[in-house]
Amino acid sequence: MPFYKVLRTSEPGSVAIIITRERPDKNIQYINILVDMWKIGLKSCFGDKNMSKDKFNSHYAYMCGKMQTDFIECDINEAKWIIKYGLRIANELKLPIPKEFYELKDIIGNLDDVKVEGSLYKCYMCGKNDLPEEAVDCIKDITLHEVERGVCGTPDEIMSLFICEECSEKPKKKK
Repeated sequence: MPFYKVLRTSEPGSVAIIITRERPDKNIQYINILVDMWKIGLKSCFGDKNMSKDKFNSHYAYMCGKMQTDFIECDINEAKWIIKYGLRIANELKLPIPKEFYELKDIIGNLDDVKVEGSLYKCYMCGKNDLPEEAVDCIKDITLHEVERGVCGTPDEIMSLFICEECSEKPKKKK
């Protein structure tokens, strides 16, 4: 089925991805995945295999209001990379993948050819460059401790924002 829309939030940290496909009956199927790129990886997932476009557009407007953010269009390959990256983090930390992901993942398409390389966590500022192993180990320790305590995603979690060497050497802009 052809893609109808591929969207993502633009804020760093937790990225929501929405992938929709148009069904032959002109309804859509969609998957919405939340990827916590700084801690636990693939965090939550929901969607629908058969929804009218009007109902989806209303649902989408509701989500934008609830999350207090806008979604931007993105390339399916970028969306797949973010999803695979989230899966990599969750799998390495041995955290559960939401069962809804397995029920709806065919909407995404094949992830086998998507390459996610380098350090487990990436730079907070640029989102692409690798972090040193010491920083990755620190993030993993914090995350696993917070998962055990049940505080990930709550105001009680620790905000651990690590940046790469390249970003730390950039001159700071004066405000």
